[in-house]
Amino acid sequence: MNISKISSPENASKIAGALFIGISLYLFLFTPYLTAALGALFIGIFTPVIQHGRYVEEDTAVAGLKSGVEPLHRLIRDLDLDGNAVVVPPIRHLSESRVYIPAGTFNTLPDLYDEMTIVTGGGGRTGVSLAPPGLPLFQDAEERMEHGIAGEGIEAAREVMGHLTHGLDLASSFSVRAEEDEYRLRITQGRYREACQEIREDLEGICFQAGCPICSAYLVALVESIEEPLRIADFEVEERHVKYTLEVVR
Repeated sequence: MNISKISSPENASKIAGALFIGISLYLFLFTPYLTAALGALFIGIFTPVIQHGRYVEEDTAVAGLKSGVEPLHRLIRDLDLDGNAVVVPPIRHLSESRVYIPAGTFNTLPDLYDEMTIVTGGGGRTGVSLAPPGLPLFQDAEERMEHGIAGEGIEAAREVMGHLTHGLDLASSFSVRAEEDEYRLRITQGRYREACQEIREDLEGICFQAGCPICSAYLVALVESIEEPLRIADFEVEERHVKYTLEVVR
């Protein structure tokens, strides 16, 4: 028999429910504790229902993570874009953050506009400019604060990331620090660890070229707080941690 299948959360809840029903029958038949028997019966009946609803909700959330980034990955693949993304805050001509994905290496960030998707220009500045996958998550977390974070510095980024981590339960913990013209971001994965791993396996290169909605939300929080574009220079996975090295683009 498959042990992992028995120990899955959904099956474990069914076993717990059956156990409580068994306890209620024992209390009914062999003891005078009718109130306790009714309580055990109630718990036994509703435990599987409650647990099943919770895991259906989590499955829906996981599907939402994938659907939020799959069209972006297809576009990157179809246009043969191989450059690492630059996450750009709402500066210059932009009213919202964007993620710029170049066709290759580049020296200078092109001018970006809200209405612009396909970017063409000299000096290798060709690519696409799109809304970051994690922008809605970032906006949700920012709304929980009493003030905006634009240009408020790295401490403001940490505050929003705290809401992403503990308020929205997107990760277990995080750390971010500045190093001259680089930033280091580490996210310790929690309930969505397996979903993120599946996205990395199915959508090759997406972590360098935008990130999944969760990582993207943390990246947007950082660039909006410092008001500087950041290029994804490196990405690595270490056990439960995902680590980004980000370079300032001027």
